[in-house]
Order: sequence, then C-alpha cells, then structure tokens
Amino acid sequence: MRLSGMDIYFEIANKDTLVDLLLEEGYDDFYFFPCKRYSAGAFLISAEEQVSARRDFGLFRLFLHETEAIVLSAAIKRELKDKTIKIFMNELKEL
Repeated sequence: MRLSGMDIYFEIANKDTLVDLLLEEGYDDFYFFPCKRYSAGAFLISAEEQVSARRDFGLFRLFLHETEAIVLSAAIKRELKDKTIKIFMNELKEL
C-alpha cells in the first residue's frame, strides 16, 4: 500500500492545538513549516496584515496511508471546526 502526503495549512495561532491533537491521535513523526498566506484584504484581520497582504500560517506534513489520512482529517475538522484550515492529500512515491 502506498503512502500519501497529507498537508495541513492553518492559522499559526492553532499550532499548539494541532500538535496536541496529532500526538493524542498517535502521530509522532511529522514536519512543520512556517508559511504566509497571501490574500485579498477581506481575509486579513489586523492592520499589519492588511498592509502586507499576508497572514501567518503554518503547514504540517505527514506521510500516512490514505485511510488514516481520511480519519485524521475528520478529527482535525471536528476539533478546529470554526478555524481557517485547509487539508490536502497527495499520492507519493518514495525514491
């Protein structure tokens, strides 16, 4: 069975909540990348964000089986139901 890459993009303020959730769900091998979300002013909250047109986000990347990714994404969406979060899955082939 092939592994999939699961990318979770989220507002940086939710980082600790996501780390706790991943650890509670038994995932202890994942990667974190700080990143910025560039968008129209309507999606930006603070004056600083509106001037720079960007917002602090984070990205967690995990490598897991598709069925695990589906279950985990449902748990994340339940936990952070009112938060800005995007989850993507990519099929991978290890070299």
